[in-house]
Amino acid sequence: MITDVNWIKRMLSHNMRMPMSVINGYGELMKQGLLTVEEMEEAVNNICENINYMNGILKVVLDEQSEEAEVPTAVDVAALVRSTAKYVRDIAKKMSVKIAVVTEQEKMLIKAEQIPMMRAFYHLFENAMKYSEGGDSIKVSIFHVENGQVLLVFKDNGKGMDEREVKNIFEEGFRGSNSKEKKGTGYGLYDVKNIVERYGGTVEISSREKGGFAVYMLFPAYKEEKGSDA
Repeated sequence: MITDVNWIKRMLSHNMRMPMSVINGYGELMKQGLLTVEEMEEAVNNICENINYMNGILKVVLDEQSEEAEVPTAVDVAALVRSTAKYVRDIAKKMSVKIAVVTEQEKMLIKAEQIPMMRAFYHLFENAMKYSEGGDSIKVSIFHVENGQVLLVFKDNGKGMDEREVKNIFEEGFRGSNSKEKKGTGYGLYDVKNIVERYGGTVEISSREKGGFAVYMLFPAYKEEKGSDA
């Protein structure tokens, strides 16, 4: 049983905010009659997928300190990034921020869990948009590198941060000097690091003030386990 009330608050407030904004955005478009029948069908699907994601977050809150966590399996991070980008694209469009996703292959597999990885991607998109302005862009690149690894790069050309503060970026509750006027808890990138390392990956940050912000996540590529002969 979870007794850390602050942890529960952080999990719910930080991880529900973006999907709720996505659902609200689609709801407003539907209410105003601005969608075609085809777009309406896609909007309903996206709403349902985000509700499933929020149900997954609730499951994490309920199961985090139990033995009922899911078993890592093959996750197509290329498809998952594309889906998450699709959900936030309308929010980014209102800010005049462009999002692009470039992948080496249609499918890029790592061994992980769907909901935590989507949680990390939501954190990264939200963080990038928070410090971007009209005309800025966010680019996600996914490709294979040597030694059978998969590299994901989230890069924006927004405000960036003081290079001297980068070393503290993964500390829980840390907020850079450029974030004082922005709402936040300093939890997102801390959570991203924990998620990446949970699945055997590493994460690094590159940034400079007024020079953008880049997150590099390196994971072992998924290898199908061969069953032993009976």
